[in-house]
Amino acid sequence: MESGHAFSAASRIWRSRIDEAHDYSIIRNDTAFCTSFHASWVYESQHGAAREQLASLLSSHEGQDLDDIFRGEEQDTPEGACYCIRSEERIALGGQDRQAVRDLLLSDLQLVCGIGAATEQRLKAKGYLTIADLARHRRFGKAAARTLQVLYGSGVPEIEGLVARWHSPSHQATFLTSGFYHPSDLLFIDLETLGLFSRPIILFGLAGVRGDTLHITQYLLRGIEEELPSLSVVREVLEDDRVIVSFNGKAFDVPCLVERSAFYGRPAGIANPHYDLLHVARKRWKGQFPDCRLGTLERHLFGVCRDEDIPGAMVPEFYEAYLATGNPGPLVPIVSHNRQDLVSLARLFALFRNGGP
Repeated sequence: MESGHAFSAASRIWRSRIDEAHDYSIIRNDTAFCTSFHASWVYESQHGAAREQLASLLSSHEGQDLDDIFRGEEQDTPEGACYCIRSEERIALGGQDRQAVRDLLLSDLQLVCGIGAATEQRLKAKGYLTIADLARHRRFGKAAARTLQVLYGSGVPEIEGLVARWHSPSHQATFLTSGFYHPSDLLFIDLETLGLFSRPIILFGLAGVRGDTLHITQYLLRGIEEELPSLSVVREVLEDDRVIVSFNGKAFDVPCLVERSAFYGRPAGIANPHYDLLHVARKRWKGQFPDCRLGTLERHLFGVCRDEDIPGAMVPEFYEAYLATGNPGPLVPIVSHNRQDLVSLARLFALFRNGGP
């Protein structure tokens, strides 16, 4: 199947569907307790402000085109052309100390088959402080030797598998294994879609680290027909064995990529190593902040305040306004929102990696 004219009808179909119904509820009078009754919601004040912002963007950017605002470039793919926006942000992820990571894992006796929290506590009280110490233990010696073989091996996926077998995704040891990867292996990812599953992805946000710089690449759909070319670029990047870092990506972004690829007859799984920081954030800050949304965390941890941001649930309306008018103004907050998500995601990863609060 080819893109281009074959998918031109898809854009018209999705434009009509966006107008039919919203995937969110408006919480009247900003009543906080009502939010728990809705899967997706927007406060009435936010909704009103966003509608005013949309009108302002349409007015202020009338007569402009995408290049006037984003300075992007067209990228050719076997599936057709897509539109790419590049930018940079200074960031320090911290050094990579594999031995320090391995030492921390060696102190986790629960990585040995048959040892739980209570048993670990008793063993450490008797002087068995590391898995290496257990190698001489009559009961756990053989299991400890098997664990040591994995931890001292060269295969990071095997170490990840060992940790995942005994610990939850939110456990510190699960995230610790990311320290075995070089920063250049990491791929931060965040998607913007037209709503729930089975809806097109309209913006693919990717970011990688080289030195002390975060290189951000955003593939913005000028029309729905450019979803397949953008998907093909992202899938090609993932084939380089990149390590995915996301925020709720295991539940949303990666399944969305798989589903949308299958929609175009390109079914394929994504088996890249994946660190979903939502799990780690919930474990560390549950109860300390109003919620563990990325926007909430960046405000409390990094002092980021998105004054011109729009509710994620209203992204489809802003994108539809662009499709209907050709005015790129409504795309400005979508692209800015996605870029800030990637920057905050990388900063949150650095905070965890460096043992921050």
